[in-house]
This record gives sequence, structure tokens and C-alpha cells, in this order.
Amino acid sequence: MTVEKHGAEPAKATGGKTLAVILVVAIGFLALIALKVAADRTDPGDLSAGGSASSITAVHNDAVGDFEAAQTSGKPVYVLFHSLTCDPCIEISNVVDEVMPEYSDDVFFVNAITDDPSAQQLAADFSFQYIPTSFFLAPGGETVIDSYVGAMDATQMRGYLDALIAEQ
Repeated sequence: MTVEKHGAEPAKATGGKTLAVILVVAIGFLALIALKVAADRTDPGDLSAGGSASSITAVHNDAVGDFEAAQTSGKPVYVLFHSLTCDPCIEISNVVDEVMPEYSDDVFFVNAITDDPSAQQLAADFSFQYIPTSFFLAPGGETVIDSYVGAMDATQMRGYLDALIAEQ
């Protein structure tokens, strides 16, 4: 009987150790999820969670409605098709957030986040394959003055916007 008892105890101990390891892993996993959720809620680009209001490119909006408003504004139009996840998109979004406030009186900005249905609908009216893609349009939004694929720095963006304003 002693042999049977010794044989049974390691099985219990192993089962107990296995359960303890599973619990530690599960608790660690839940802690990581909690940290991720907390980080997402404090993301400065996420306006729905009380983030920074200065991020105009993070706003999920009605791109079609914004473009229609741009067409009647009498201003030249800058349309940015981008995502909130690709690296070049994030780069250009940061530049737009920095530069566009300087041009808000002269250029109508249309933010088109390509993951949103309204931006996908608006994208059907434009010809492009990659994001981010910038379109610079004459007042009324019917004529494309210039376009640019990829990220650009603040100096480049100001050059495009200055040329767009000069086209009027």
C-alpha cells in the first residue's frame, strides 16, 4: 500500500502544480489585457475617450458629408485618405494635425479614414491604390490640382497647400 500511496501523491502534486501554472498564466494574460485597454483609453488620438481635441485626423466623421460641404465652401480642398494604423498614415496624420490649423481659413480639409464606410464611399470617386494619399483640389472640388502618395513632412505639406491657394 505504501507504494500505491507514493505513486498517487506525485500525481496530485503535479496536478496541483499544473493548476497553479495555469492560474498564473491566466492572471498574467488578464493583466496584459487590462493594461492594453487602459492604454487605449488614454490614447491622445482617441477623442471618444477624452483624448486631445487637436488631433483632427483621428476623428471618425462623415467623409462624404464633409466633402459635400467642402464643395460649397468656396475654398480649395485637401482630402486625405488614410488609416489610423499604418505607419506612413500615422506620420502624415501628425503633420496634418500640426499644419492644417494654420490653413483652416484658406483650405477646407476632408479627413477620410479608409476603414470608415463613408470614406470608402468617397474613395470610389477618386483614383488611387495606396494610403495615405493626399488630393489637393480647386474650389468646388471638381478639379484635382495635385496629389501625393505617402507621408510628407511639414515643409512639403505647406508647399502643397501654398501652391493650392495660389491656384485660386
